[in-house]
Amino acid sequence: MSTMSQSIQESPVLHGHVAVEATIGSSTAQPSVQVTQGESTPLLSTPKPSSDATFVVFQSSDNSRNQVFLGGVAIILFVICWISSLASPLLVYYAFVTSNHILISIILSIATAAYVPWKKSFVSRFFTSFINGYHRCYYMRSSMTFRKKLPDPDEEPTLYAIHPHGIVSLGWSLLFSSESMKHVRFCFATGLYYSPIFLLFCRLVGKPGKANKASMVSYMKRRESLALPPGGFEEATITSNVRDRVYIQKRKGFVKLCLMHGYSIVPVYCFGEKDTFWNAQGLWKIRFTLNGLNIPATIFWGTKLVPILPKRCEMHVVAGEPLKLPKIEHPTRDEVKHFHGKYVEALVKVFEDNKINAYGEVDGKHRTLEIW
Repeated sequence: MSTMSQSIQESPVLHGHVAVEATIGSSTAQPSVQVTQGESTPLLSTPKPSSDATFVVFQSSDNSRNQVFLGGVAIILFVICWISSLASPLLVYYAFVTSNHILISIILSIATAAYVPWKKSFVSRFFTSFINGYHRCYYMRSSMTFRKKLPDPDEEPTLYAIHPHGIVSLGWSLLFSSESMKHVRFCFATGLYYSPIFLLFCRLVGKPGKANKASMVSYMKRRESLALPPGGFEEATITSNVRDRVYIQKRKGFVKLCLMHGYSIVPVYCFGEKDTFWNAQGLWKIRFTLNGLNIPATIFWGTKLVPILPKRCEMHVVAGEPLKLPKIEHPTRDEVKHFHGKYVEALVKVFEDNKINAYGEVDGKHRTLEIW
């Protein structure tokens, strides 16, 4: 079996300090990202070849208290912006009903910055660098690994399908701020996209996009590489600390779009996402009904003192091999079902090939991925 441990020996993704990058053939990948090693964060040197072409973008462990603190700040900014998106309609209503001119001015300023076109400046580049450099430091250990090839702006159009969604998609956030993924448009729920606070945060960090069909088709016609958490709010709802779960059986639309536009799909699994927050279980029918109304139905808790701050666990993001799909302008239902099945198989393979490295020999061998 081809596993991450074979390609980087003794599982350094989890237990070492310095990541080793690889090349494919004669081409050398040189991402301008950092490896976190305790107090220092040296730039990566020229990547070195690996036996089965596994690329480790970064790995982080044994961070100082300052690094952990700054990592917590980076995460809490993301979580607060995410939560504020849910409360923003009520905030706007309150501001105008009470004629709170200061609050109205703040809302209008944020909305202007969120929706008016602008180019990235020193401020946005610094903000991106801060989020990218310190988010990973919060976790006990963290890493980001790509199989076969690193993301390439000149590559054939690709859709990165990210699982599990988790409570607030922290693995998604790690990818979103990564220098290696800066050319990729990250798509999420339309309601979140139209929240000025969350949109401003996302524009400062990377390339945000809407996950509705019309927008996805528009991006694909422009041949943009995309990233998407296909499980959506339903996958967030079923998050469990003790089980690995993905909500994918009814998620065939993204596969159909990829067939229609000739996109490859890269399955991505974020080991550790489920451990970031506790989430209440049960009452699935009621909660899925709320999800259908674009309402998150999670009841979560993070650290004891700060519930919106995730627990300090391990986080390992693994992108599998690209699933090559044929271009079929008008795929039939059977064709969509067939290639959706191929995608699920590829996702399960990513999980099975890397669960030992992520969870350890004793725990990992008993882990299975629940397909909802």
